Amino acid sequence: MKFSLFITLCAAAAAFAASVTPERVKSVDAATYKLIANGTLSLADIPSVGRRDLQKRDAGNVYLCTDANWQGYCVYITDAGPDECVDLAGDLDDLVSSVGPDPNQICTFYIAHNCDFLNDQFSVRSPGYSDLSRGISVGEGGEHFFNDQISSYKCHYDFF
Repeated sequence: MKFSLFITLCAAAAAFAASVTPERVKSVDAATYKLIANGTLSLADIPSVGRRDLQKRDAGNVYLCTDANWQGYCVYITDAGPDECVDLAGDLDDLVSSVGPDPNQICTFYIAHNCDFLNDQFSVRSPGYSDLSRGISVGEGGEHFFNDQISSYKCHYDFF
């Protein structure tokens, strides 16, 4: 009886995990994504990869989706250097609803381009925020809602 319940729960968990992962994901390194952001390259030139083709996420990468709970259009930006600012291109600029930095790093997301620290921002560790429409505590300023407001980010290693 307990074994059949365990099998049922495992099957349900697997079905749920498959349902929240987009079928196709754009995976692009930060240098190429910057060319897209400044208009030198088109995102259409970057092939989508099936979710089974994605590799294990390592430090230096960020997963961004336009809908809550990792749904909608998603891009996996890789190979940004420590504290390297990445401006979002038109495919994600002011459209992001889910953010997921890799393990062992902390990323700061900004509502302005060029990682302008004078504007609203928030920092997050893995696994990130699955729904930016929910308020995020930003210290003494209370809660802020960052859904569809992110324009840039940068990350650095965090081993604590």
